[in-house]
Amino acid sequence: MPEKTWTFEAGDRVPEWLMRQTNCVLRFDRDAIVVESNSEFLIYPASAMDEDDTMVLAEIIDQQIDAEVEHTLPIRAHTNPRSMSFN
Repeated sequence: MPEKTWTFEAGDRVPEWLMRQTNCVLRFDRDAIVVESNSEFLIYPASAMDEDDTMVLAEIIDQQIDAEVEHTLPIRAHTNPRSMSFN
């Protein structure tokens, strides 16, 4: 099965097909590339980042209720941009 690739800009909302959200809104904190490959999502920053930088931010809607986030597939986050070479 071929890879599917999406690009997101900082501030874009994380789609429900990537992470289901209850009582929160998830947004990308930086430009990102999401790749669906071998029944998992790989998330890459568009530019280099430190290990303690944030890829996704959560905004809680109601502070009195627990927020939940559920991955639709396993997610592997990377701190280095995706190599575009196909060697």
